Amino acid sequence: MTVSPNFEPNQSGSEANTPPAKPPQKTKLPRFEHPSVLQQSNFWSRAILWTFIGGLGLGLVWACTAKIEEAIPAQGKLEPQGAVKEVQIPVNGVVKTILVKDGQRVKQGEVLLTIDPTTPKAQLESLQKVRTTLLQENAFYRSQLAGTGGATTTIVIPPQFLSLTRSRAALLADTVLIRAQLDGSGGEALTATQQERLQSNQAELSTRAIAAQLAGDQLDRQLAQTGVKLESARRTLALNQKILADVEPLARDGAISKIQLLKQQQEVESNQSEVAQLEQEQRRLQFGIQEAQVKVENTLAVDRKDLTRQLSENEQKIAEIDSQLTKAIVENDKKLAEIDSQMAQSKQTLQYGELRAPSDGIVFELKANVPGYVANSTEPVLKIVPEDALVAKVSITNQDIGFVREGMSVDVRIDSFPFSEFGDIKGTLSWIGSDALPPTQVQPLYTFPAKIKLDRQALSTNGRSISLQSGMSLSANIKIRKRTVMSILTDQFAKVSESLNHVR
Repeated sequence: MTVSPNFEPNQSGSEANTPPAKPPQKTKLPRFEHPSVLQQSNFWSRAILWTFIGGLGLGLVWACTAKIEEAIPAQGKLEPQGAVKEVQIPVNGVVKTILVKDGQRVKQGEVLLTIDPTTPKAQLESLQKVRTTLLQENAFYRSQLAGTGGATTTIVIPPQFLSLTRSRAALLADTVLIRAQLDGSGGEALTATQQERLQSNQAELSTRAIAAQLAGDQLDRQLAQTGVKLESARRTLALNQKILADVEPLARDGAISKIQLLKQQQEVESNQSEVAQLEQEQRRLQFGIQEAQVKVENTLAVDRKDLTRQLSENEQKIAEIDSQLTKAIVENDKKLAEIDSQMAQSKQTLQYGELRAPSDGIVFELKANVPGYVANSTEPVLKIVPEDALVAKVSITNQDIGFVREGMSVDVRIDSFPFSEFGDIKGTLSWIGSDALPPTQVQPLYTFPAKIKLDRQALSTNGRSISLQSGMSLSANIKIRKRTVMSILTDQFAKVSESLNHVR
């Protein structure tokens, strides 16, 4: 600060309207008490202004020239380079012993677990018995269809089919008997029972035919008697008519009485009536004889018709029974096919009593953790993870895939280990999928699969190394390019400006 006897306004003109100072008094004062005016310096204001301008300029220069890494995030997990092998048992079974545990290293061919053979053995024996029974049933049904079957003694046949076979045998025997009756043969090929029935039926038919024939014969005799009577009556009538013709002239001449003439006329009329009656009786008997002959013929025809109808019904019933027996054979064949498949499975279960490791690796996701576990052949009981180097498999969204290329640097952070303490692992993007995967419940967007090759397989902290494990989740930052700060700011400004265009 400088001391001036007079006050002068500064360059900014802040005291231009200040009234003039009064002239100093003549009193004598100490030197330090003399009046003085402080003049404000503009150095600091100029320094601040130029500092701000310089900083702004340097900031703009830095924003235009300085570059920072631009990275896109991706989520995923650690996986071995080789494929994880799912180990399944060949057939369903119950686990007897478990020789490994989760995380255990195994060698190829090492026994992992054993299957209990008790159930497959019992199942195989049971299936064998059922199979034998079905084969015997089919053999019995086929023999019945071929007509070579006999009575069953050791084979257990279902009651409904046993009844059908008995009915079929009875119908067949009846059919043979009917054919013998229709053919009129003596039935030499028939059994004793069938021959007795044939003889009985033939005797019955013969009796009915003889009865009808006897009735006709009786009518023949009556007709003959009537013919004799008619012939006698006709002769008597002719004689009386001749006598009447002789007496009529005598009666007119008066040689005989009129009463005698009338008696003769009455005798002629009586003879005529008797002849007419006998002729009518003769016609009746002739018609009766014709009816008797027709009855004899009808007796034989009706019996043959009944036999033919019964034969047709029997054949239809036999065909229905044969259809049911054939259906039973087909059903049994289906059951036999299923049983053969089950028996093969049981035999295979006995053969594969031990489950061995298909390759070297580490046991992972062991489901059969206790004896008695029921293992399904369609589901893996455990997995073996190869001891190869781990890679990071991540998913990159459609929005970020544009600038991603193979060979880019990646920073991988394991979610299980804090970044501030354990840091990250450097890696290189080694593979990118050629097509996007469809959305899922876990990942609702279309994503591209990618793999990252890690520079090291462990994390270090305080001189201690921690190995990575398959399945660990991770976050990856893929460094796609370097951009200036100014380009990032202008890009954000452009996005904001573009979003304003869509405001309604």
